[in-house]
Amino acid sequence: MSNDGKHAHASEIKADALGRVKQIQSLLMEWGESHYDDFPWRAADNHFHALIAELMLQRTKAEQVLPVYNDFVELCPSLEAAKDVSESQIRAILHPLGLNWRIDNIVELVNVLTKKGHVPLEYDSLVKLEGVGPYVASAFLSFHASIRLSIIDSNVVRLWGRIFSLKTNTETRRKKWFKQLADEMMPHENFKAFNYSLLDFTRAICKPKPDCTTCPIKKYCNYYVTL
Repeated sequence: MSNDGKHAHASEIKADALGRVKQIQSLLMEWGESHYDDFPWRAADNHFHALIAELMLQRTKAEQVLPVYNDFVELCPSLEAAKDVSESQIRAILHPLGLNWRIDNIVELVNVLTKKGHVPLEYDSLVKLEGVGPYVASAFLSFHASIRLSIIDSNVVRLWGRIFSLKTNTETRRKKWFKQLADEMMPHENFKAFNYSLLDFTRAICKPKPDCTTCPIKKYCNYYVTL
């Protein structure tokens, strides 16, 4: 199998991992069940709040998002109520998170959604909204609409890259072959729990400086076995 991300194919990786996929899925979900981070947006049955949370989480740690998310929910308890909230109020709530481009995106998204009166639950419709790219749309639909979609960010690229000895870069997450790999690694059942496990695992264990000693899947990881 080529280690060059430009020439890798999901079928090649799948063949290499044939004996590992089920074990990796099972162990990650087992780990995720006992290390689940119970953030309020994960249990949100309000699609408006859940989608806004996904934008807040862009390039920002969940712990930093938590107080801002709670303030936003208090300010805008529903999509209908958001109609009566001013742009300046929303900007003030979001200010602690920084990233002016994201604040602009959220303000515009609130404006669009209040006019629509609902949050779209179709991938193609979501990605057309301000600030909602492939990752946000996939995460939102996987977690809040029970649609089987893989989630791909830099952390997920790092995890699969280490397991399969792939050469990756900042563009890998946009590559078709990597999307195919992520889809193959995701179970057909319990995919929501699996995706949450991925998020928590890559934040706690498979970090830029990994904690390999406590990793439950280390014996299936090419990075670890070559240390």
